[in-house]
Amino acid sequence: MSPHHTLFASRPRRRRPTLLLILGLVLGLAAPTVVAAPASAGPGVLSAHCSTSGFFEPNPVDPSIGTTWTLIGARSNEAFTYRYWMAQQPPSGSSILYYRYSLVAKCNSGNFLISSTTLTTTGASGTAYCTSSTDITPPASAVTYRYVGQRWVRTQGITPTATIRYWHVERFSYVSLTWTYDSSYVVRC
Repeated sequence: MSPHHTLFASRPRRRRPTLLLILGLVLGLAAPTVVAAPASAGPGVLSAHCSTSGFFEPNPVDPSIGTTWTLIGARSNEAFTYRYWMAQQPPSGSSILYYRYSLVAKCNSGNFLISSTTLTTTGASGTAYCTSSTDITPPASAVTYRYVGQRWVRTQGITPTATIRYWHVERFSYVSLTWTYDSSYVVRC
């Protein structure tokens, strides 16, 4: 018998269980880290803006005056869906909802939020953006305004009510020969 054979033969065989135990501990410690990682409001998060038709977001200071979110409509371009939202809040001590602002959420096919943008509401009374419910394409233009939807709301200020209308702006790509998302447009009528 060679000296090497005798050395290995007399050695206890505990490597495999020890290795499995260490591997189990490593995997056991890593799994909760992945599962317990907190979700943030950043890109790639499963979001109510991408998966519901409305929800209530409590105000951390005063939950009774939180934000009520209403889905107005959606338009799709390429692999994304652009979902248009209206935010309403009551004044302190009231239950009447007033229009505050609008938002567009860019979502992927798995309902994950890619990005969101708060939209500026502009006045457009008397224009086609307040009267048309069909797409608007100016003559000789590679841009079209696609109608998304509208809501009648209470507002604060000089005018007590308004209709807020949402438009999805697309630009024609002469390279891909398709309409692609360009911007979003919200008007007060």
